[in-house]
Amino acid sequence: MSLRVPDSLTASNSEGYRTSVRLWPGGLSFSGGIPSDEGSFFCEETEVDVARSPLQTLRDLFREHPFLSYPYAAVRIITSEPNYTIVPEAIYEDEAKERLYRFTFATPVETVVAQPLRELESVLLFGLRRDMHDFIVQTLPTAHWEHTLASLLIGWHERSLRALHAHMYAVVQDRTMDVACFDRGALRFVNRFEVENHDDMMYYLLYVWKQLELDQRNDTLTLSAVASVAFDLKEQLQTYLRDIRVEAIQTLYRADDRAATVGHLTVTIPTNT
Repeated sequence: MSLRVPDSLTASNSEGYRTSVRLWPGGLSFSGGIPSDEGSFFCEETEVDVARSPLQTLRDLFREHPFLSYPYAAVRIITSEPNYTIVPEAIYEDEAKERLYRFTFATPVETVVAQPLRELESVLLFGLRRDMHDFIVQTLPTAHWEHTLASLLIGWHERSLRALHAHMYAVVQDRTMDVACFDRGALRFVNRFEVENHDDMMYYLLYVWKQLELDQRNDTLTLSAVASVAFDLKEQLQTYLRDIRVEAIQTLYRADDRAATVGHLTVTIPTNT
């Protein structure tokens, strides 16, 4: 694992930077910048050994790269944990929380993170292993965990407010596919599917499209995945849908990190339970 940062980032000026550590199956990235200086943004990626535990990977990474432990103005730790759900704010009350946790997580998790999505009047719940959570708390006391989908949903919602038609988004990574659909600001659908091949992806996308009664002439589908998967899937789907767009998944994540660092995107800090 090897990460590099600009020479201009030092322990003496790090408190002026916002940073993000993004974790995904088989890799991670470290990005950051000074909010008032768009040109200061940087993003470095590295592959990790999937055979090793996520905790050991993080420990080694922080030991080998002291700049990860510098004091920063803000630090996001972004995960794509498989178990999550989105619940309306109106029903996320103390007496209902335990039932929601049991319903959401088929296997017990040690730390539940509740991430408010104010713009959607919802809360995104996801689980973390306590050892991972505690390591970050001890190493970066000012850091907070976020789910990959949280800022994406907020960005898609903002874009949808200015659109005249519905827009479906699909993010494919490893063996999962997250699908969300917005129509003029309203979140109509969001779910994660386990997928093994292109046939699985096509089945779920076309099934959701049909269930939502989307218009194949006017509504849009954006696919985010590694380039080979995205373009192959687009070619197969063009038989059924007209407006299909492709965005490389790393481009999607890099743009998201840039917006959170030197842009206008703000995400409410989650709480742990």
